[in-house]
Amino acid sequence: MHHPLVRRLAAYCGAAGLITGLLTVPTTAASAADTTTDLGVSLDSFTADIAVGGGRVFVSAADRIIVADLGGNVTGGAVTGLSEVDGLALNADATRLYAAISGSDEVAEIDTAGLTVIRRIDLSAHPCPSTLALSGEWLWVGHGCGGEQGGEDGGAVGLDLTAATPAPVALGRVHARPPVLAVAGDTLVVGETGMHHADLLVYDVGGSTPTLRGEIDGQTWDLDRLSELALTSDGSTLVTAADAPGYFTRYDTTTLTATGAYGDEWDGYPAGVAIGSGGAYVAAGRQWGTDLTLYDAVTGAAVYSADQPDAELIPGGVAFSGPDVFTLLRNSAGRLLLWRLHGVTLPASELTLTAPARAWFGTPVTVEGRLTRANGKSPGAQPLAVTRRLPDGMSEPLDSVTTGKDGRFTLTDTPPGVGEVTYTVLWDGDSRSRWSSALATVTVRHISSLTLDGPASGTVGEPMELTGVLSAGGRPPAPGATITLQRTVADDDSSETVKLPPLSTNADGSYAFTDTPETAGRYTYLAMWTGHATAGPAKAIHLVTVTPGTG
Repeated sequence: MHHPLVRRLAAYCGAAGLITGLLTVPTTAASAADTTTDLGVSLDSFTADIAVGGGRVFVSAADRIIVADLGGNVTGGAVTGLSEVDGLALNADATRLYAAISGSDEVAEIDTAGLTVIRRIDLSAHPCPSTLALSGEWLWVGHGCGGEQGGEDGGAVGLDLTAATPAPVALGRVHARPPVLAVAGDTLVVGETGMHHADLLVYDVGGSTPTLRGEIDGQTWDLDRLSELALTSDGSTLVTAADAPGYFTRYDTTTLTATGAYGDEWDGYPAGVAIGSGGAYVAAGRQWGTDLTLYDAVTGAAVYSADQPDAELIPGGVAFSGPDVFTLLRNSAGRLLLWRLHGVTLPASELTLTAPARAWFGTPVTVEGRLTRANGKSPGAQPLAVTRRLPDGMSEPLDSVTTGKDGRFTLTDTPPGVGEVTYTVLWDGDSRSRWSSALATVTVRHISSLTLDGPASGTVGEPMELTGVLSAGGRPPAPGATITLQRTVADDDSSETVKLPPLSTNADGSYAFTDTPETAGRYTYLAMWTGHATAGPAKAIHLVTVTPGTG
């Protein structure tokens, strides 16, 4: 559907991130268990739609319908040659996909097995079809060419798909723009779009002809700029996504009154909503806020949220697939993305990871951890994926590890270089628990060595030269490494320690200094190097016995 997003797009052009929300649960970036797929299409608007079923994901984009699997991977199959394809609807057994083709004023019926168009339903009398809602053998179509300024040709029609040539059944109300639709059970809801007070028309479609049940008044409920509707499977409860009131409002479709809300009004613009898991959860998407939040449908509590900082939600682009949620995004470069949030409706699991903060180059690093379910119990033996990221940013998988019966595991690795090495461990989850991951960073450094040599004895008033060599990992460090020096002079009664002027190493790591003793005693010289990010510290001591001069 062509949504009125002019004001948002103007702000989007200069944005570097999203508004920070006030959610009661932490917002996470997309994790390793989630997937974000570039669908290979650049969009100049936020017009796309998604339908999920039969083990596949269908996405409309410009002149084609792209197909992906439930892992979010593009399969290579597509339906092409379509003129401005918009809304999608999939039948119950996922054998037929319906697409609104606004450029040619028709609805295409597509055989999903062969990805071929098998029927085109003419809607030239109801131009610019944009939104679809399917229930049984009736397909409801929202149409209209009004755009941002509105018009007088918008409305909604029903198509009996059992007819060889379906005759559109108009619902009567004229809309300025193509309305959004939702249908379930015996309930059809038609929502005005692009309006400051968007009315919702609720129809009973259980009989031979649609009957207007009543109207949810947009002014009464402060509905502004409606983007999407979602119904529970029995049609009894409706959830809206609209700029105002800013949260996702829940309505009773019998009493036509608001019964609750999800979220708050300060976290961006609601733009997409879906109801899944047998009505247990509401997946709510926003622009200029947290991209996706999962709410408990009964309590309204936020149970999970995630964000893509460089992308905005496509209005209406949210869909459930079992415990997963698929979301359509458009990034700052205009690319269309398919974002799969894996297992979000499942109870959380927890992975903990412990590793040493530092390690010496060439020595094994031992990482330990534990996997537990939300109730603190172990899921038993489970395979875990392990990834190692090196200081140059290169990531590579390591051998997987398996948890013990108590959920504990250990992995050992010898990093091939120095610097910060990050280990990420991922559990992909199961039918009872959501995926989880954890990471630990180890700073790997070379072992450094420092020598300090000089005479074993000296005489008061006579200069003594001391020399040394610094190396890190068997090689001299960069020239100019700073060596700090101190000298302690002791006799039978006391001792005194003073700092000597620091000095810098030569290209070969060598250094030298001269000291002239002023008193007799036991001299202890201490040379120290603090090290750096990839080399550890080092120190050296040299002892000199100084005696009085003969004069």
